[in-house]
Amino acid sequence: MRRLTMMAGALGVALLMSSGAFAQVPPPAPDYGPTVTLEQAQKAVNAALAEAKKTPYPMAITIVGPSGDLVYFLRMDGTPYASLAISQHKARVAATYKRPTKALEDRVAAGGIGITVLTLDGVIASAGGIPLMSNGKIIGAIGVSGGPTGVIDSGAAQAGVDALK
Repeated sequence: MRRLTMMAGALGVALLMSSGAFAQVPPPAPDYGPTVTLEQAQKAVNAALAEAKKTPYPMAITIVGPSGDLVYFLRMDGTPYASLAISQHKARVAATYKRPTKALEDRVAAGGIGITVLTLDGVIASAGGIPLMSNGKIIGAIGVSGGPTGVIDSGAAQAGVDALK
């Protein structure tokens, strides 16, 4: 009887502990919608460009469709050459992984098992890539690079996202 009581107690504790893990599971990512239009891409890039111009850093701004394929690209004069590919990489990852690249950066920064995100194909764990949404669906993504930190890149990218709301 004592053994049965201990087993029941252990099972109860296990269930209570596991319910916290289930509470931390994020909701499913939104579905893909139609590809971002040229008009939407230009609107997002213009807003991101306006935000980028508020900083002393020239930036590259990329818009991709849901598949990660290039739709629109802008490079400010003086942008570091590496930023061209990085902005495209950020946009592609945000679209194909259905999440901001900041979320991947946060997982890596947390350490432990979060570092395993670096083993996934094509990942870039640097803020500045954000999915573009329309009617609750992902229509593409924006990627920005050129600032000294992902926070600055994300500011310009978020301006582009906000322009489509």
